[in-house]
Amino acid sequence: MAFLDFDQFVNKIDQLEEANILMAALEFRVFTHLGKRNLTSRSFAKKAEIHQEGAEALLNALVSLGALKKTGNTFANTAESFRHFCEHSPQYKKGTVFLRKENRDEWSQLIDIIKNGRSELEDDDPEFREPFTYAMHERSRNFSKPLAEFITRKPVGKLVDLGGGPGSYAAEVLKQDKLARAVLIDRSASLKVAKKLLKKTAVAKRFDFVAGDLFKVSFGNETDTVLYSNILHIYDESENLKLFKKIYKSLKPGGRFILVDLFLKNNRTEPLDAALFSLTMLLFTATGRTYTCEETKKLLKKTGFGKFKHCELGQGSSIIEAVKI
Repeated sequence: MAFLDFDQFVNKIDQLEEANILMAALEFRVFTHLGKRNLTSRSFAKKAEIHQEGAEALLNALVSLGALKKTGNTFANTAESFRHFCEHSPQYKKGTVFLRKENRDEWSQLIDIIKNGRSELEDDDPEFREPFTYAMHERSRNFSKPLAEFITRKPVGKLVDLGGGPGSYAAEVLKQDKLARAVLIDRSASLKVAKKLLKKTAVAKRFDFVAGDLFKVSFGNETDTVLYSNILHIYDESENLKLFKKIYKSLKPGGRFILVDLFLKNNRTEPLDAALFSLTMLLFTATGRTYTCEETKKLLKKTGFGKFKHCELGQGSSIIEAVKI
């Protein structure tokens, strides 16, 4: 492992400046106000209802960061900025924008939570759940195809996707396995988003939906494959064990349980994404944390699973496949 020298340490802290500039751009809807136009800082300030001096400094900084273009005294979006961050673009990433703004507020509490422990979290909020589900859909493009390729190397049959949010992973599985069907189980606000997104796909008719809390709803029976993607880290060991037992009961003998998560190595410091995510869970969940592969397999063995297979997806994410034996 390479260690930080003084300059690297300070440079990482200084990256907060760049992050705050980009967050200010989202907060003041810079990319939406510009749209496909060229505006002066005065015109932009008027639209955004902000002080012109601050507007000009912000726009110039965004040009320096490569997020905007400048011609003479006017500013315009780059193709990427318009595509992903302008609200009028068909590819606008509204979930990602929402989540980054939400995360900024939560991360400001990190020092207090490290010192005093987790704060009490509110019950599930549908107003948060909907944009969060869009954010999960936008993130899924990095992993959906390799994950589906791993799952469909064997016949999938009846797939139950637990807490599957937008259903993006399950949809890709159904694209690759023409005989598979999926049941998506999640909160009603998430399923509302999933139905909108899946309506546009060729696999929509092979989906069923069950709204509710994973600890309360039935997972059905005679299931061939269960997908548990980015759920493990939300809960502590006892909560995961409860869900594992329900999953085991729902599966056919020989049925597959597919877990996708950010798994730590045994030293708990690698990979970087998983190690940092431990702090994210401290901030955003009541009991969650990141697990090592060995800790996860131990929980699975307690439930009766075996025949483990491991596959890395990248960016710290991996798959663990377990079989009901």
